[in-house]
Amino acid sequence: MPWKKFLVYFFIEIKYFSIAFEIGKRYIRYLVVVLMDFQIKNILVGFDNSKSAKIALNKAADTARRFDAKLHAVYVYHEGTADPSVVQQAVLEVGNAMGIDIEFLIKTGKVYNEISALEREIGADMVIIGTHGNSGWQPFWIGSNAFRVASASNCPVITILETTKEAPLSDILLPLDIDETTRQKVPYAAMMAEAFDATIHVFSVTKNTDKAAKSKLTAYGRQTEKYLHERGIKTTYHSKFGGDVTQNILDYSKQIRAGLIMIMADTESKSFIMGSYSQDIVNNSKVPVMVMHSRDLALTGAVGY
Repeated sequence: MPWKKFLVYFFIEIKYFSIAFEIGKRYIRYLVVVLMDFQIKNILVGFDNSKSAKIALNKAADTARRFDAKLHAVYVYHEGTADPSVVQQAVLEVGNAMGIDIEFLIKTGKVYNEISALEREIGADMVIIGTHGNSGWQPFWIGSNAFRVASASNCPVITILETTKEAPLSDILLPLDIDETTRQKVPYAAMMAEAFDATIHVFSVTKNTDKAAKSKLTAYGRQTEKYLHERGIKTTYHSKFGGDVTQNILDYSKQIRAGLIMIMADTESKSFIMGSYSQDIVNNSKVPVMVMHSRDLALTGAVGY
């Protein structure tokens, strides 16, 4: 190779290394700041006694117990739906079985409006809700309406399909994209992993295949893996560039038998795929999905850049 050409390639590699190193320094500072400020103290679960709601309530109770958080169960009543006393009894039975107190609330109105309003009223740090239930929740969690609660929420929202198996949360899938907001998921993943003694599977994934994107995303992935290792959290790392990102995520979740997938509600879709990949994942994932929004108040001003 002629020496001039060699020097060109050499300085290009130095440039990519410098970028990756700077990303790493800023990234670690960001993670430390966020974890110092955030705690899970209040969890809100939507409950209508449907199959998916029962799974959601059990997972919410387990999560509340692990974080020593207060659990609030809300039932949005409509004429013709289940008797509130029956729903309340089901909530009481789960609380007794889990050994925790669950505050039961009854609301009337549109489900997504009531959930969003109550989330703010109680200062919820997490919302858990079943999807595709046989009653109140179903019309509000499919198609274009799937993210009315998540989009308006100031905290993470975990959605659970009625086909979800009640498996232990021992493996968390953490997809990372080149968008800077993708890193907002890492502190939540770390807290969930510590509470459940779970393994985090860091998955660098994007539709992009150019060298710059690969270098940046690999840096995010490796820095995340290093950070988690330093906290004593079990991790694995895998990457996938190009192709259908939604399908890649769903396929990998099956491969590792994930108990939770963590995604951003909208911002990652800019570079993941055209349209909202997150809607496709929520509607098709066989495991619970934690949906976060870039406007989550717990993270505002905490990026550290």
